[in-house]
Amino acid sequence: MGLDIYFFQQAKDKPDAGEYDEVGYFRKVNPLLNWIDNHVGKVRNQVLIEVTKAQLAALLNDLQRLTPDNCGEVYPTLDGFFYGNTGYDETYWQDARAVTDWVKATLETFDSANNRLLFYAWW
Repeated sequence: MGLDIYFFQQAKDKPDAGEYDEVGYFRKVNPLLNWIDNHVGKVRNQVLIEVTKAQLAALLNDLQRLTPDNCGEVYPTLDGFFYGNTGYDETYWQDARAVTDWVKATLETFDSANNRLLFYAWW
């Protein structure tokens, strides 16, 4: 058991029938959960939250300005039994790089005119 984070896409013109295409996945990257909670909307277990292109760009901006001196303010970890690592160690920086790479690629390729980007966390 632990924190699983998914990003899904769904066509804007398609009725919500509970069918989504996975476009991103992260395991126990709790600063991402915390960032979404503070900048997009209240994260609840197994509840979809729509993420706009502007919000994704803001996440990329924060990730790109991370340093060891500001990481606790800009992209802080979150305590919780199932949330994983809370330290600012190599795992934190590996996860930050993985999220940065995914956000960059998604901003370049995601068709936000026709699709909704959805965040989903399960713990």
